[in-house]
Amino acid sequence: MWQYIVLTIAILSAVGYVIYRTWQSFRAASNPCHGCSGCSINKQLKVKQKGKQKHLCSK
Repeated sequence: MWQYIVLTIAILSAVGYVIYRTWQSFRAASNPCHGCSGCSINKQLKVKQKGKQKHLCSK
């Protein structure tokens, strides 16, 4: 009986992880770093995007 409980928890965890990663990939689809914030390239992209937003708002 306890094997079924452990199996159910493992399967639900795996399904939950797949759903979470799918949601995360759709959320970060326009981000070339796919949500990673640890490198200097991401910081440069953020600065570049902020510059574009200021440019668009000034029109």
